[in-house]
Amino acid sequence: MEFYIRAAGDPNFDPYKIHSESEIAMVLTQLETILFTRKGEVMGDPNFGADLEDLIYMLNYNEGQVRSSIEEQIDLYSPLAKKHGASVSVSFYRGTVRDIAQIDITIDSKYQVGVYIN
Repeated sequence: MEFYIRAAGDPNFDPYKIHSESEIAMVLTQLETILFTRKGEVMGDPNFGADLEDLIYMLNYNEGQVRSSIEEQIDLYSPLAKKHGASVSVSFYRGTVRDIAQIDITIDSKYQVGVYIN
């Protein structure tokens, strides 16, 4: 069971739900938590979190290194994502102020989570 963490502004928000029952919903929650948590923010596990902002802009990693880092987090912290065949792709594009990172995670070859960081 996963806690339901949708925000009130989310188009799929349900104020009467307190937990997710669908495995795909659980995977999406786990991926969101991994992607948007900075390392050191989780008490008891200083290595949890993809730390996207630092990973992309402070460490100067290339696409393969960013993808590997995210895949490592998924392998460690989301067994459901592994069960549903999650795959990660990362692309960088030149922006006007700073470069743009596009991260796509595909689950079961039909659900996709996309993150754009610029």
